[in-house]
Amino acid sequence: MTTSETRWQTNTNAARSAKIVTVFVLIVLFALGAFHWAWFINFGNVSFRIHDWGQEHIYYSVIRQGVNSGSIPFHMSMRFHQTDRFMSIPDTNFMPWVLLLPTMSSGSFIMWDLLILYTLGFIGCLLLMRKYGLSLLPFTLFFLLFNFNGHIVAHLAVGHTAWGGYFLLPFFFYFLLEILEGSSNRTMSLKLGFVLFAMMLKGSFHLYTWCLMFLVILLVFNWRYAGAVLGAIAASAVLSLFKLAPAAYTLLGRQEKFIWSYPTFRDLIDAMITIRLDSPERLRFWGNAGWWEFDMYVGLIGLAVLVYFGIALRFSRREELGSYKFGALDLPIVLMVLLSLSYFQAFLSRIPVPLLRSERVATRFVLLPVISLAIISSLRFDAMLRRIGQSVKVRVLAIAGLAAMALAFLDHSFLWSVARLERITQLKVAPPVPGLTTRDDPGYKLVVVVSLLITIAGLLAVGYLLFAPRLKKRP
Repeated sequence: MTTSETRWQTNTNAARSAKIVTVFVLIVLFALGAFHWAWFINFGNVSFRIHDWGQEHIYYSVIRQGVNSGSIPFHMSMRFHQTDRFMSIPDTNFMPWVLLLPTMSSGSFIMWDLLILYTLGFIGCLLLMRKYGLSLLPFTLFFLLFNFNGHIVAHLAVGHTAWGGYFLLPFFFYFLLEILEGSSNRTMSLKLGFVLFAMMLKGSFHLYTWCLMFLVILLVFNWRYAGAVLGAIAASAVLSLFKLAPAAYTLLGRQEKFIWSYPTFRDLIDAMITIRLDSPERLRFWGNAGWWEFDMYVGLIGLAVLVYFGIALRFSRREELGSYKFGALDLPIVLMVLLSLSYFQAFLSRIPVPLLRSERVATRFVLLPVISLAIISSLRFDAMLRRIGQSVKVRVLAIAGLAAMALAFLDHSFLWSVARLERITQLKVAPPVPGLTTRDDPGYKLVVVVSLLITIAGLLAVGYLLFAPRLKKRP
């Protein structure tokens, strides 16, 4: 064997070994994340007697009865959120697997629902990894920041299971970045619209609204993406009509009282680096605000990564970072952060725009900027690693930093774990089990049925537009 052949064989073996290691590490990361969420939710053993868990018990009890009876749950036997019109409550879960709800307890279903969504989120992360050729360390950085930050952990801890649509955000950013990079065709608009619809299907009404806000801000300052962005918004609205129309019919005109924002930038930074359960006294001027509405924990290392790689390197002139400027995201990130501060959203919530008026907790707006910066930081971190080559010291330092970050996130998750909260929180009275009722309400029922038919027609149309061109290309 010649020297060149030997070198080629060595390189091939090294590439094969590296691929095996990458696949193994990805499997380990996925398994650890899945175990984390199953453990965090106490493996489905939930009492539904703390914080907002009671509302989840009510929702799933009604959905279970609807599945068992094979009927649309128009009304329930109690008023919740000031209405007994169940189909007008937008944060209910209608993912296809709710058909399995009668086969298990509500707690077990919530755990499996979360694991399915986590799996989808991991697939979305892998798509971003493949799109940009991320190596393991930058991917792990994004994996940690995305899956275990304070916002998603604290909200799921207190029973906001509608936040499960959060795990679809990698798909949202994947298709959005495709559009920003020039793929402003109909297919990308439809795919982005379908992701937004999936969030609504899960019941992530608030997340859906924040994503629309993000897209609208992007559109206002980047009109060249008008066709793709407006197409995505329109597609999502048509597909989500079965949720939006009944809610608008029932709740239109009702003004929610504005509650919380970060009073100062210092409070936002504190929320990103402090592990705690209770809100400090200075944040209670809006009322007894639960810390879960402020928690955006990423830790000191995570914050340093977001500031340096996500913000500071935006202004770098390094050649290897030229592809990762993402200038179109600058103003959506900045303005969403500003809306989460002080009284900005308190004023905007008084403007009679339905979706905007529903957002009374402005601290939540910072989520999309943080995830945007997490993606961008991972890409720029990867570019830096490629520039410096195989520096052992840098890679050891990076691994140590990621390990420290993971341990800090684990500490945060332990503090907020459902089993621990149930031990230290005064339990509420067991929530009621409402039944399905029938009553004359023709206008509302007509809205539900018509909007549902439009949603089904929209799904068929989107499916045809996405798959028909591929079928025509086949010989």
